[in-house]
Amino acid sequence: MAWPGCSRPSLCPCRSPCPCIHGISAAAISPNDEHPVWLISSVGEIGRWAMRALVVKEFRELARDRRTLAMLVVLPVLLLVIFGYAANFSVDRVSVIIVGSEAEELADELDGYDVAGDDLDILRIDPALDAADAEVLLRDQEADAVIVAESADDVDAALSDRMRVFIDGSSLFTAQAAQGVFVQLAAEDAQDRIADAQASVDEALADAEQAEAELEAFGEELAEFQTALQQTLATGGPMPAAPTQPEGLSIPDLPSITAPTLDPDELVTVLFNPDLKTSWVMVPGLIGLILLFIGALITSIGLVRERETGTLEQLAVMPLRPSAIIIGKITPYFLLALIDMAVVTALGVWLFGIPFVGSLWLFSVAAIVFLFVVLGIGVLISSVSQNTGQAIQMAILFVVPQVLLSGLIFPLDSMPLGVRWIGYVLPLTWFREIAQGVMLRDAGLDSLWLPLAILTVMAVVAFGASTARMRFSLTHGGAR
Repeated sequence: MAWPGCSRPSLCPCRSPCPCIHGISAAAISPNDEHPVWLISSVGEIGRWAMRALVVKEFRELARDRRTLAMLVVLPVLLLVIFGYAANFSVDRVSVIIVGSEAEELADELDGYDVAGDDLDILRIDPALDAADAEVLLRDQEADAVIVAESADDVDAALSDRMRVFIDGSSLFTAQAAQGVFVQLAAEDAQDRIADAQASVDEALADAEQAEAELEAFGEELAEFQTALQQTLATGGPMPAAPTQPEGLSIPDLPSITAPTLDPDELVTVLFNPDLKTSWVMVPGLIGLILLFIGALITSIGLVRERETGTLEQLAVMPLRPSAIIIGKITPYFLLALIDMAVVTALGVWLFGIPFVGSLWLFSVAAIVFLFVVLGIGVLISSVSQNTGQAIQMAILFVVPQVLLSGLIFPLDSMPLGVRWIGYVLPLTWFREIAQGVMLRDAGLDSLWLPLAILTVMAVVAFGASTARMRFSLTHGGAR
């Protein structure tokens, strides 16, 4: 019979000691062994069963880890849907304000152009403003472009000669779209003028043909008059009636056509980023992204280390409030992030030639508030995570949408409303607005108070939530 205690007696046809119990390898069997094939087959069967058991164990652990399972199944579909709609560089419509003494007349004239109806949103018409106010309107981001309607000496002048266009270069894709729209508008005006000129030429040709026919008839009448006059002189009869000269015979005036300007640089004046450099638009947002990386990803690991090393219970018995513990945890990261902000901003200005024309104190205040937001969120992530891996996963889930939905890469105006609202609840969206406004447009607090107020509210909410979660963890002895 098989070896006593053999786990697989059906595989022991002989009465030899069972290798399943003793773990004898094939190398330990001598060449004269009676059953080497049976032993190798038994060991191979054990390996296959062990691998199958290991796979089943991993599936069971994955099923119990719902967070990882959601990242593997739900997250890819969610990212595909959201980012698929958000990944759009084209701006469909450009908002404009028309100013100048001829603003009303120009607005009425623009209604007749197909390009203006399809691609332009006229927000306001203000004849009291002029070209000096265009920069202020764009600095406050009241519109994407400002059209200054100027009076021209020639009422039949081309549309491009009767208006000046200013656009905001700090919104890169919107500015490029605006340039294209106004070039198309000038081209449509040129086509209409060419069509009118062609109609005038055709009318002149028709008048010339009619005049030629009338002249031929008048010449025949003159010839008959001359013959009749000679006969009258010869016979002494009455004088014949002289032919009537045709009226309205004149050379028609042909229209004068001047080639319109279709060069975007001549049609449009780009403010705040004249060359439409990508680096000028990206670097202010990248400053916020670096602060976000340090605040959310690095800080989120801090409290998890306390839990993994077992020192969270020691924090619970210390005579400190949860807010004091949070401040103590984030202070090193806060100071490090401030240093990184100063270094990155200085390098951006030095390497890429990005102007810093605004207020340094306003930029610093916005950066500090933004840091409090991301540091509070980082502490909140670490307080709800059980280990470092979960903290990193949640931090990545927080950082990735900031890159794609904050307007840093894709313009918010080109996103559908169902996706755009996500960008409005992300802190990087509002810090990017402040950074670009201060560095490129010299915007002040009067035009940037809204994003600063939103960041302040986010900081209060983030720190309030992280403090509440920290208090729960400390009062429950570091319970997860």
